[in-house]
Amino acid sequence: MFKYGETQSEAVKLLIFPFSLCDEAKTWFNELNEESITSWEQMRRAFINKFFPPSLFNRLLLEIRNFSQLVCESLTDAWLRLKSMLRKCQGHGLTKGAIIQIFYHGLDEPTKGILDVTVGGIFLYKSPNQAFQFLEDKVLFKHDWPIKSKNEHHRKSVSFADRSDSNDDNYRLMKKLETLTIKMDSQFQSLKEEMHEMRNK
Repeated sequence: MFKYGETQSEAVKLLIFPFSLCDEAKTWFNELNEESITSWEQMRRAFINKFFPPSLFNRLLLEIRNFSQLVCESLTDAWLRLKSMLRKCQGHGLTKGAIIQIFYHGLDEPTKGILDVTVGGIFLYKSPNQAFQFLEDKVLFKHDWPIKSKNEHHRKSVSFADRSDSNDDNYRLMKKLETLTIKMDSQFQSLKEEMHEMRNK
């Protein structure tokens, strides 16, 4: 919130840091020897060595690099799981391009095929930003759909005469989106089953 000189800034960080701790981390901090930490860099390194040692970092990074889609796991859920793994491995240093490569190669063959068909080509040919945005849009749509469905149910309970022309247009648009989504889900599942059967022949 405020700007300080370099020395003052370190002092402020050291003063505020304890308030960010809880449970085991708070106990660890309270048991530190007085005057054992004299700078922010010392505090940062001590905390990382205690709660995020190199062995843990290497294990988490290896899990990310060996990422693979679980049985019956949807594309969206697989993407959310990989993102969760990335958040737990702070400082992983992976670029967007590397993350997309890890994710795509970790998918099963039917899902890879469906992903390619959905984007209208080979998914890996998309730029990292385009690939990220596509996957994020799927997540947003998945999270937003239950709200839309709930609102749709509410609108159905309201008489047609009470809706304005604008709301009526929105109602028809939502119906079209609902129908399209159901159709896409059905086609998606059928395509996945066909590709699975072809793979097993």
